Amino acid sequence: MKQSTFRRYGIMSQVGLLLIFFLINFVENFPECSFMESAAYALNYTFMVAAVVVIHYFYLLPIYLKKKWFIYFTLLFGVMTFFVAFYYLIDEILPYEYDYYGEYNPFSFTGIAYDYLILIMTTAYTSMYYFVEQWFKSISAKNQLQNEKLQAELNFLKSQINPHFLFNTLNNIYSYAQTGNQKTAPMLERLSSILRFMVYDCSEDRVGLSKEIAAVEDLLEIHKMKNSEQRNITLQVDGVKGFHLIAPLIIVNFVENACKHSDVVSNPKGFLQVQISVDDLDFCLLEISNTYKEKATVAPKYGGIGLDNIKKRLELQYGDAYILDEKKSKGMYFLNLKVPLERKQ
Repeated sequence: MKQSTFRRYGIMSQVGLLLIFFLINFVENFPECSFMESAAYALNYTFMVAAVVVIHYFYLLPIYLKKKWFIYFTLLFGVMTFFVAFYYLIDEILPYEYDYYGEYNPFSFTGIAYDYLILIMTTAYTSMYYFVEQWFKSISAKNQLQNEKLQAELNFLKSQINPHFLFNTLNNIYSYAQTGNQKTAPMLERLSSILRFMVYDCSEDRVGLSKEIAAVEDLLEIHKMKNSEQRNITLQVDGVKGFHLIAPLIIVNFVENACKHSDVVSNPKGFLQVQISVDDLDFCLLEISNTYKEKATVAPKYGGIGLDNIKKRLELQYGDAYILDEKKSKGMYFLNLKVPLERKQ
């Protein structure tokens, strides 16, 4: 049950309880009193119960939660005594002729003890709602804290990805700038487009899938410029609509990782193929296949944070809702990713 639903039913039940007290007292007095007299006596009794319940709920129970039990019980007894006395005082000054002094005298010890018992039972009943409400609040606060922690971790991972991607791309452009290659300017233009996407769109939890794919296109075009004779770098897109949303920098960084490790630029028979499609159930399917050059056993000096970083972001943003499959075989790398998309409202 949601907290708002519980609160609504809790308020309704407590109002209903007060209405029951009113009706019981009204029915008890009505044979001996007129309609207005019975209503006045019943309203006076109900006010006593309601006043104790409200003060106990909003002012005394917070003291109980602080474990100041002596103060709590002292104040509770004092509040009950005050309103029991106030109830009898109002009962005495009401301008009606009904005489209590018959077989039953409510001013007796038994009558007063009965009133205290009613107040104790009522405050105990309403306390249940208070403690459940506090439980809801603690769960909500815990969830909020957890979400803030996950968001902070996610922001940290994204802050790592951007420099990682930028470092790799600038290295490529730098090599061309040194020789005055005419491809430097188009590379910078593509890089500028990617950076605009990162700066202005990737701060959100979800971005348009079409914008993510546009960044992939820029990335692959930069990679193609390294070898103008290489034709085996391809991108196929199918089923993508303008309302599809995805977590930012997921596809971009998987493709960037493939570009980094592929030998497609130096290997005439190498290839890098990227396929992005959306099925009828709004699942995005990413398929990457590329050749790569087997490396020596010596670990590289740089790199290593990219792929692990993306996988961690997938876990944070999609939980168990995504499927990722990777495999290597005879100098070829294959990646298949399936993630659920959201729709723009």
